[in-house]
Amino acid sequence: MYDAIVVGARCAGSPTAMLLARRGYRVLLVDKATFPSDAISTHYLHYPAIARLDRWNLLDRVLKTGAPVIDRITWGMGDVYLTGTAPEWDGKRFAVAPRRKVLDKILLDAAVEAGAELHEGFTVEEILRDGDRAVGIRGRERDGTEVVAHAPIVVGADGIHSLVASTFEPAEQSGTPPLTAVWYTYWQGTDVDHLIFTRLDGRELFLVPTNDDCVNVMVGWRHHEFHEFRKDIPGNYHATLDLFPELAARVRRGRQVEPFYGTKQTRQWMRHPYGPGWVLVGDAGYHKDPIAGIGISDAFRQVEVLVDALDDGLSGRRDMAEALAGYHAWRDGSFSEVFQYYHRAATLDMLPPEMLQVIDSLRYDETERDRFMGIVGGYTPFKEFFSPENCQRILARAAEAGGLRETGGRTADSAWGDWSPGR
Repeated sequence: MYDAIVVGARCAGSPTAMLLARRGYRVLLVDKATFPSDAISTHYLHYPAIARLDRWNLLDRVLKTGAPVIDRITWGMGDVYLTGTAPEWDGKRFAVAPRRKVLDKILLDAAVEAGAELHEGFTVEEILRDGDRAVGIRGRERDGTEVVAHAPIVVGADGIHSLVASTFEPAEQSGTPPLTAVWYTYWQGTDVDHLIFTRLDGRELFLVPTNDDCVNVMVGWRHHEFHEFRKDIPGNYHATLDLFPELAARVRRGRQVEPFYGTKQTRQWMRHPYGPGWVLVGDAGYHKDPIAGIGISDAFRQVEVLVDALDDGLSGRRDMAEALAGYHAWRDGSFSEVFQYYHRAATLDMLPPEMLQVIDSLRYDETERDRFMGIVGGYTPFKEFFSPENCQRILARAAEAGGLRETGGRTADSAWGDWSPGR
């Protein structure tokens, strides 16, 4: 009998198992993959994730892999480009973007070191139930040996194809159909040394430095174009690069060193995350389009709060259902606005001119420019940033500097209302 079974051992599951084991709980951690192994990912760890790696005493391990420190973000749309540094989080003001075969192995090893029992290459065939309550798992080892394990809580950290979620079919609080399709590969020897995100209508480019002097260069198209892109993957990839000539030239100073990877599995959801004997964390409960680039960071944030809740429930300090309801309330309060923003952003539409005018005016306001970069990390509130008062302050400073672009349109806050989700 275990105290907890964690299904899925990547960026949500291994930290959950690690932190529970560090608190003295007997934890079973299972995954169908073996490690080290790669996964579809943007790789980028925003400042909140860096702060958590530091608290978990794992940041030095990640940095020693050679993943470069990233201290700037360039954000572009149309002919508006800004470079800045997001606000610090718990004293940390840099990012890294390690390959998943590197990061996931570090997290997994830390869970095992803490005392979690790992079964990799393990196929979970069934979530065991007693009525509507999860009571354990049944699965098979790589050699075919059947294993049955029981615990008072089963944690679904098993990603977008979560067996835990499909077993209990939790209500979807928010959701969107898939809106994008993305393809990427790795380029070695470029001069790209920081995160670059840029967009034209219906096309997006995302560049982030990672291990081995490589840059992950990802292009985004609209979802319904996936099969068109697939007809000529290299040609369409390079044609997308050519829409951004300066960046294309920088990328092609290096050489492509891996095949193309792609996905159209970009449906977004925020599900009710718990029930009797089970709980969801990471993409299993809250999944965003990959253009957001914040999945790992959000998973780390969820993990800490979830482990506190599980500790309260397993220790008897609180009723487990009450503790998990607190986790649910925190998750929705922390991420609902971010989710709604990326719901809209994943259309790959351009922002209204009035909003781009405000963003362009940030060239004259370093403090607000850096706060804007926090939007990329999902922790500067969108509505607060684009409030009428803040927009007016930003535009006034640009006007004083003689750098205000004229749009002849509405105010930025009214344009935000039209652009925001649900309109």
